[in-house]
Order: sequence, then C-alpha cells, then structure tokens
Amino acid sequence: MAAAYALNLLDRQIINIVAEPIKRDLGLSDTQLGAITGLSFALLYSIAGLPIARLADRGDRVRIVGVAILVWSAFTAACGAATNFLQLLAMRIGVGVGEAGCAPPAQSLIADEFPPNRRAGALAIFALGAPVGAAFGLIAGGILVSSIGWRWTIVAAGTPGIIIGALVLKTLRDPRITVKEQLSAPPPFKLVLRRLLTRRSLILVMLGCGLLSFTNYASMAFAASFYLRIHETQLDAFGASLGLQPIAIIGIGLGLLGGSGGALGAIVGGHFGNRYGEQDARWLVFIPAAGSALCATSYLAMFSVPDALASLCIFFVVSFFSTLWSGPGTLVMQRLAEAPTRATALAINLFVNSVIGLGLGPLFIGMLSDHFSVVLGEAEGLRTALLVAPLAGLLSAICYLAASVGLKRQVNAAENGA
Repeated sequence: MAAAYALNLLDRQIINIVAEPIKRDLGLSDTQLGAITGLSFALLYSIAGLPIARLADRGDRVRIVGVAILVWSAFTAACGAATNFLQLLAMRIGVGVGEAGCAPPAQSLIADEFPPNRRAGALAIFALGAPVGAAFGLIAGGILVSSIGWRWTIVAAGTPGIIIGALVLKTLRDPRITVKEQLSAPPPFKLVLRRLLTRRSLILVMLGCGLLSFTNYASMAFAASFYLRIHETQLDAFGASLGLQPIAIIGIGLGLLGGSGGALGAIVGGHFGNRYGEQDARWLVFIPAAGSALCATSYLAMFSVPDALASLCIFFVVSFFSTLWSGPGTLVMQRLAEAPTRATALAINLFVNSVIGLGLGPLFIGMLSDHFSVVLGEAEGLRTALLVAPLAGLLSAICYLAASVGLKRQVNAAENGA
C-alpha cells in the first residue's frame, strides 16, 4: 500500500517539475498552469472518492486499489500526448479519478491490520509513500526532462503503475474477504454524514488538513517555476560545474531534501502519536498543530532568502513539518468515526482536502501571480503570490488547536457507538 501511495504522489506531482517547460511549450498563463496542476486533478478526484469509499466499506479494498493504480497510471502516460490546454486538462481529470481509489481504502485496510496502539505508526509508514513518491518524481523528472523532454518524462512516470497495480491485484488479499466476513451494508450516506457533522473536532481536523494542503499544493505547484524565474542564473552556474541543467538541480534538490525531510517527519509524527496519543487523544491534534505552524513559517523563509541553495536546504525543514501530521492526524479522524464508516470518513476528508488544497491552492496562487506580474514582473509576481500561501498553514494550526476542545469526549462517543 505504501508503494501504491508513492506512485499516487509521483504521478500527481510529476506535473510540477515539468510545469515551466509545459507553460512555454503550450503558451499557458500561470492561471492555466494552476488549473492543470490542481483544479483539473481535484475536480473528479474529490467527487469520485466518496462513492469509491462507500464501495470500500463493504467490498474488496485490495481490488479497488489495484484497479485504481492501473487507471491513473494510464491517464498519466496519456498526458504526454496532449497538444493544448484542454487536452491536458482532460487527461489530468482522468488521473484524479483513478487516484481517488487509493488512500481511503488503503488506510481502512491498515486500520484493520494493526491494533490501536500501533495504528499511528502503521499509518505513518503508509504516509511515507507520499514524500518518497514525490521525491522520486521530482528527481527523475528533473533529470529526464533535460534529455527526453516533458512529454516522454510524463509517459515514463505512468509506466511503473502498470507493474505495481498488477502486483497489488495478484499478491494481496483483503483480510475480511479472505475470512469470508459477512459485511452488512454501511449506514446510508446521509446518516453517516449527519453523524460525522455532529463531531465538531472532526470538522476542525478536516479543515486543518485542507488548509495545510492549500499551502503545500499551492507552493509545490509553482516551486520549480519559482527557482527557474528567480534563481536561474545561480542554478545555471552551479549546474554547469556538475554538468546538469538548472531544472535537474531543482528536481534533485527538492526531491532529495523533500523526500528525506518528509519521510523523517512522518516517522517522528507517527512515533509521537503512538507514544502520547494513547495517553491523551488531544496529542493527536497538538502534533499536527505544531507541524502546520512551523511548516508555514518555513515556507516564508524558503521563498524569501536570496540564495538558491539556502532556499533548497530550507525545503528539508518545510517537508519535515508538512508530514508531521500524517500519522496522528489520520488516526484521530479514524477514532472519531465508527469502524464500519472509516473509509467514508476519510473520503469526506479527501473531498475537503482536495477542494481546499488541491483545487483552490494552485489556481488561487496562479491567479495572484498573473495579477502581481503586471506590476512586479513575472518573477517577483510569482514570489509575492507564493508568500501568501503560508497564511493558510497558520489557519490550519488554529483549526487543529480548536479541535482539541472536547476531543476526548467525542472520541469516546465514537468508539462506543454513541
């Protein structure tokens, strides 16, 4: 499941490292770039996640994940054939539909496989797929685009999913299907939604997650463009000493530092979630609150410092704090939902997360960049827009802290079926 999630992020993020070549080749504005990197993907990703999760609550979760991998990988490869904005938009929508079938069923499977005192750590290991997949996509993308162009780079990104999808379908089994568990149909969606909406802490956790995603997705959608516009001269000189193009330096830097920082953050967050969350459920939101606040602050430093290499190094810190929430944050959402509706609850979070973070984040920053560029120029216009994105991360921390009020009572009610 972690390998599947890694591909999920690789295919989702590959568009970011090749965004500037796509912009120049197809003649796109930053607003259109934001739509392709975020809105197009989120349109059906957020909507499809709900019916898929409902199916996962009573069906074969392994089969759902395996088929989803095959679908999004095929659409990713097809993006390489796009010749205009609308074609690329349509292919990215297809990627989003496929990827909607990964995280909620996978997390539901993991929750069934591990006892409560190990779930935060297990979910954190699953979450390691995100920084690892994103890192590999950035590194490979940055290197490949210099030699084979953005089209074949995207085709190459979609290819491994065919293998992993086949392996998932061939080698894994859903434990409840294996033991021929007779599953009753989950409660009607309206009833589930009404019950979940009565849990104030759950709503605030989902908002906190969505606002941090706004900061992350908005920033990463334009990170490569930022370095090429602001720091290209310095990166060109540094890359020449290594025989690499600036975009390869950006991909390797963001990939290695982001992947290692993100992986470490997920592990540390899962460890603290296991250690303290079992004693007091409020730690499951205190940890994400700290991560969101420090992540936002680090982004401000990353886009402000004048030196390109220093900025790339700060991305390690950004990535560490951006994944600190993953284990404890996912666990607290599961603890606030009854066992038969966990996948549905996570899909609702995915919907909120996708709409706020993935759908609005890159699009909003792209629009701001186009607006500021009229006065400040293309480079400084983008930098100014990116300095706005971290404000959502600070709001995320406030939401997580507010969720701690009454959290223990709501968790007890959910776990007792009240």
